[in-house]
Amino acid sequence: MHMPERNFADEARDLEAALTQDRQVAVARLRTLHEEWARALLGIGSQGKLVLHLRAIVESGLAPEKAAAAAAQLAAAEQRQWEIGSWSSGSGEGLSSMFEVRTLQLARAWLLSANPGGAAAARSLALQVENDPNDIAAPLRKHTQALLARLNRMT
Repeated sequence: MHMPERNFADEARDLEAALTQDRQVAVARLRTLHEEWARALLGIGSQGKLVLHLRAIVESGLAPEKAAAAAAQLAAAEQRQWEIGSWSSGSGEGLSSMFEVRTLQLARAWLLSANPGGAAAARSLALQVENDPNDIAAPLRKHTQALLARLNRMT
């Protein structure tokens, strides 16, 4: 059975309209939608480690236009994740949300590095992840260091 192609733009528009009725639910759904949209643009499934997948795709030679389109979706997901984090009621929730922010930032940085013109923005994001005051992104360190090494080779 053929499944119809998902219309991310329509879904996003509907969720944006729902922000005034049930903001927390709409924001959470928008955050997920934008990450799924980025993954769909790159042909990767909705499961699995985002940074690991994107690093492999970029290192194998991702077209800059495709990388830019996916990076825009991850930026939108990050914006929503920041808002979700602002609702955290305890330190555990806040740290978990911040790890999600740092994951999205590092994934986006990898995508930006697919275009030489995106190197400065990629470096800025990678350094934000690397220098997180709580070292929340320690599990991503090998990917952060690999990206910074890649960026050093580009300049």
